Amino acid sequence: MNSTIDSRNTTAPAARPAVVLGLHILVMLVYSLLFANVFWLMPLLVRLYFGSDNLDTRDWQTTLVTAAVPTFMMGSIFWAELLRRVRLRTYLAIFWLTAALPLACVALAQNYGQFLACHLIAAAGTASWNPLFGRLLKHFYSDAIRGRAYALLNAIGLGGSVAAIYAVGKWVEAHPDAFRIFFPAAAGLQLLGMAVLLWLSRMTKADAKPRETAVGSWKIPLDAVLHMGRVLRADRTFLRYEIAFMTYGIAFMFCDALLPVLATAKLGMRYEDYAHSTQMVEKIARLTLTLPMGLLLDRIGPVRTSGLGFAILGLYPVALLLAGSPTGIAFASIFYGAGLAAVTMGWMLGPVALAGSPDKVPQYVAIHATLVGVRGVLFQGFGMLLYKTSGTFLLPLGLGAMLFVAAALQMRALAVRLRGVTTAGTRAAG
Repeated sequence: MNSTIDSRNTTAPAARPAVVLGLHILVMLVYSLLFANVFWLMPLLVRLYFGSDNLDTRDWQTTLVTAAVPTFMMGSIFWAELLRRVRLRTYLAIFWLTAALPLACVALAQNYGQFLACHLIAAAGTASWNPLFGRLLKHFYSDAIRGRAYALLNAIGLGGSVAAIYAVGKWVEAHPDAFRIFFPAAAGLQLLGMAVLLWLSRMTKADAKPRETAVGSWKIPLDAVLHMGRVLRADRTFLRYEIAFMTYGIAFMFCDALLPVLATAKLGMRYEDYAHSTQMVEKIARLTLTLPMGLLLDRIGPVRTSGLGFAILGLYPVALLLAGSPTGIAFASIFYGAGLAAVTMGWMLGPVALAGSPDKVPQYVAIHATLVGVRGVLFQGFGMLLYKTSGTFLLPLGLGAMLFVAAALQMRALAVRLRGVTTAGTRAAG
């Protein structure tokens, strides 16, 4: 398969782009209300509510929770296979039942085991979102505006996330049992988001009859894994893109696993301080830079944009090591948000662009998300192990900083290679 990025425009949606984008923004706001709070609140509930009184046990309990979402991203290739075989309305119903409903059930949890069971089911269901989101991005927006549309979706979603995190952080700090109200309410609201998305997909004729029937077979998971291998072997550009993201992802997993431990065990932070110094600051930084990064991606492409994000993220673990207070964590979170503003653009739109044709997009996005799961399985626990065996945050976070820089250099080399391919093609055509 030719690995150069396909620049052909896809068919524009039948509805007016402004209507499509407006409804899509509403869906993102509803989605972010629930899931933006899941990422910070679940680890803190382990640290401060459900976790063991034994500190060592609680550290590993925290790792199980932080590792769950990236680990279950490995299921994305199987979700992509399901997306090919069922109508969109069926897929949306499955998403709500597996991702949102289990979070509502957290309200009933009385111990760590029950809490973890709800979280693991929701993490598995959450992996179904990325193949769907990639497919709709490719269908709803032409190549010429997709970067800006995606940036605007992210900016609005981040703004809603900041407000939701601020409110929920204060609410849970004042009333530790408030999560028992929040999760069912936010999960119920997801039904509205799914209804809007279904209506939007019908309006734009995205809810087409699947090309393949949803027959059950033990060969489907095996075929999905084998297909992932075939795609990576055939598309060398995509393979090198994934290698760079794997390098970045190892560093990301180290930081993700250790942040709640560092913030609570070293600095004594609780719900409100943690939510505001980490999630809110990070998302404000991302919100500030998301639109500029979307414009930048439309100019320089996902490879160079991702490389820039990796380079900025190299400062994040260094700042975490230097942090001596919630203010220091907030300062580190600025680098985290700034880097992720660029990485988020490349994370989704890189596979979308490299896939070329619309029917390949869910597969490429699913492969990309599945490799996040590989990183989560291998390196969240490894990061915690480095911390526990060394007795210091210096080893895992210092290694993380070096890996972020290495990933940036890998993306730079890939960008140079792509420019060379493009130049050679232009000369041959001339």
